[in-house]
Amino acid sequence: MKRIDTVYEELKKNCIRNFREKGKVIGFSTQNLAERLNIHRSNVSSDLNKLYKMGRIIKIQGKPVLYKIKDKELSEGYFEGINTDVFDNIIGSNLSLKNSVQQARAAIMYPPKGLHTIILGETGTGKSMFAESMYNYAKHIGKIKDNAPFIIFNCSDYANNPQLLMSQLFGVKKGAYTGANKDKSGLIEKANDGILFLDEVHRLPPEGQEMLFYIIDKGVYRKLGEVDIQHKANILIICATTENVESVLLKTFIRRIPMIIRLPSLKDRTIEERYSLISNFFKEEARCIKSDIKVTANALKALLLYDCPNNIGQLKSDIKLCCAKAFLESMLKNSKDICVQSEDLQKYIIQGLLLYKSCREEIDKFVNIDITKFQVENKDSSENKDIKVYNFYEYLEGKRKSLEAKGINEKDIKLIMSLDIDTYFKKYILNIDEKHLDKIYKVVDKKIVNIVDKFLNYCEEKMYKKFEAKILYGLSMHVASSIERIRSGKEIKNHQLEYIKKNYVEEFKYAYLLKEKIEESFNIKVPEDEVGFICMFLCVNKEIIESDGKVAVLVAMHGESSATSIVDVANRLLEENYAVGYNMPLEQKPEDALENLISISKKINKGKGILLLVDMGSLVFFGDLIYERTKIPVKTIEMVCTPMVLEGTRKALVNSSLEEVYEACLNLSPYIGRIYIENFDFNHKLKKDVIITACITGEGTAVKLKSIIEHKLNTKDKDVDVLCIDILSKDKFNKDIEKIKEDKNVIAVISAIKPLDDSILYISTSDIFNEEKILILDERMNMLKTINNMKSVIEENINIDSSKYIESFKNFYMYLLGEKVQLDENLIVGLILHIGCVLERVLSNKKMKHLNTNIQIPSGYEENIKLIKNAVLPIERKFSVSMTMEEYINITKIIYSI
Repeated sequence: MKRIDTVYEELKKNCIRNFREKGKVIGFSTQNLAERLNIHRSNVSSDLNKLYKMGRIIKIQGKPVLYKIKDKELSEGYFEGINTDVFDNIIGSNLSLKNSVQQARAAIMYPPKGLHTIILGETGTGKSMFAESMYNYAKHIGKIKDNAPFIIFNCSDYANNPQLLMSQLFGVKKGAYTGANKDKSGLIEKANDGILFLDEVHRLPPEGQEMLFYIIDKGVYRKLGEVDIQHKANILIICATTENVESVLLKTFIRRIPMIIRLPSLKDRTIEERYSLISNFFKEEARCIKSDIKVTANALKALLLYDCPNNIGQLKSDIKLCCAKAFLESMLKNSKDICVQSEDLQKYIIQGLLLYKSCREEIDKFVNIDITKFQVENKDSSENKDIKVYNFYEYLEGKRKSLEAKGINEKDIKLIMSLDIDTYFKKYILNIDEKHLDKIYKVVDKKIVNIVDKFLNYCEEKMYKKFEAKILYGLSMHVASSIERIRSGKEIKNHQLEYIKKNYVEEFKYAYLLKEKIEESFNIKVPEDEVGFICMFLCVNKEIIESDGKVAVLVAMHGESSATSIVDVANRLLEENYAVGYNMPLEQKPEDALENLISISKKINKGKGILLLVDMGSLVFFGDLIYERTKIPVKTIEMVCTPMVLEGTRKALVNSSLEEVYEACLNLSPYIGRIYIENFDFNHKLKKDVIITACITGEGTAVKLKSIIEHKLNTKDKDVDVLCIDILSKDKFNKDIEKIKEDKNVIAVISAIKPLDDSILYISTSDIFNEEKILILDERMNMLKTINNMKSVIEENINIDSSKYIESFKNFYMYLLGEKVQLDENLIVGLILHIGCVLERVLSNKKMKHLNTNIQIPSGYEENIKLIKNAVLPIERKFSVSMTMEEYINITKIIYSI
């Protein structure tokens, strides 16, 4: 497209948008169009004058001169684009992706149900995004319903386990194999009437490919373990792979997937497309840092031309890195301008300039000025964008989708999300910015705010409790998003509902009043799950109320002057001697450094806790250790950089809370998302036996502890999972442990805070390298492995449900451990067999054969028998039986060698 046509199309697009939004068009200036197009003003002016002389546009005299398209084009253009689809938003849809988009549209539209499709392309070409676009297009044209599912299944997760793969895809019939205690739905059932996306399909073993034949051919399937029953499934399958399908997939499978779409690599896309991608990425960064970003001509040329082997994903990452460098430079120079120059680029990117001479003409179409500015879009509304729109649901849906994709079962998903809701809720409330409270009417219907305000005033009077302005803001935003969700027919699910109803009876009763008012005012039906969310706003604990004082900022790094240098820069730029640096010489022992940091922490603590910014190594754990010794709240972030220290100190100086300062630094860190994004980190189903690592200094330490424990104890071999949780408060910490214990065997807790439950082995963060404590934990894990291994013995020799028995016996074992009863491996094996035989006899109503009918409690062992009776309770409850006193006495004799 020639430049003059580009200018005309931009003018036309803006005039039509103006007409649709306001019903009239005032016109656009040369400067306005030049900025939108990133083209030099003089060039745009020349093109506009040519268009006016050609009679294609209208000129409106004044200061400045304005231009608009003719009324005929305006009225025709009004209806253009209304029927556009999601593919039009993909960069290159009319260029290198044109054929791919046409194929995708055809695959979705093909009668009666569409064509199964394979998407081919190198890593980073956007295959997953393209598959989701096909799904959205299917909804757009009415091929599937708006609420139709889009289920993602990564084939690599189960590549070496065909039986597990089959159960995940097709579901399981109760009794199909040992441990299948109930019917389980598969992903095909969940994808019914929607789309199933099989990512990395080349990792699907031949058995897995064959499993799909029948459903592709017949539209019916059987669950694992079913013989006579068939289920119908109306699904469209989309696959994605980086490999050559001819060599990695069965020919019979390929024949059943008629549509093959190839996505081009970045090097095969046009310069125009690459420029559009680069523009989008720079605009994203501009929005992120809330500032325009300038890019020099040479830097832009290098980005357009360098070899980017990992495609779009790497291009985005490289642009993010060079923006971070430019941002740091602007901070150091105390300049408002952020400008990306050649020196901000990696060496392999700069080498792209060597190709400039060979394609100068094409590059100069896009880079024809010295500096290109990528602006923060929609500046008029940027102030409103700073207001955080509170929406539990988007977060919860994303979390659930992620867990489902990892193969986590429904029970474990409910556990994880119930623990996670509180964390997200508290972080949201803490991050509400007081300065935006007066702008709430700009983003929330005034009617909603007034209803919430009256409701909170009523609750204050009845509950004798004062609610901060933050609660009015947050609850108003939440109610607005809830109403919108209910009207669109989307589900509201609160995984903590039963817990909230049980523990917050009064608050839940008042929350119902707001539910009724919303229903009356907006003529909608509000589900009880939503009442649970409203209740959470009424139960905000006192810890989020800000205390007096400020957050202290402490930077600790290895080296002779690393920390003090970075702190000096931050303090000088802010003209405040506030942040404190500690240099840890490489030869210094960690225990000496810890003592020094504890001493410093006591001196600099100003009442709100400490933000500890560290570089690496043992310093990462010091936050928890400082808390253990001083009880001063600490939040720790690793991989410290100058902008992070600047932002942390700035936020601390304006009396922000510790959580606010912590979040601000995380958001600034180029490493965000590496270990801090989720409280939980697993790529498989949760196992029954777990170790909990928890930290009060931020999720990063817990994840580090998890890594150490997994390495030291080889947890995977012992069939044990390590769960990482964040400690928001002691009360919440203990409640989380209780929730986990409802379904899991908690072997140990490793944290800076000791749990209230004395039956759990507690290892403090400072003891993580204590070999004696680790040995105790290892012994427990080995014992649990022994118990697990006995399952097959029970199954072969005793007529009881071996799975139920082994799980309940673990509870028996854990109870005895909590009571400090010593049990060796031989004793455990003997007890498993003995109690198993007792159960078999009780269940079959057989009486015990014995010689001595005089049952007497051994003298001095009354309390021991009482303890054994309590320990056996989980087994009795599991099998709905009661043992006799004689059995309790016999078990006591075995354990205590009487």
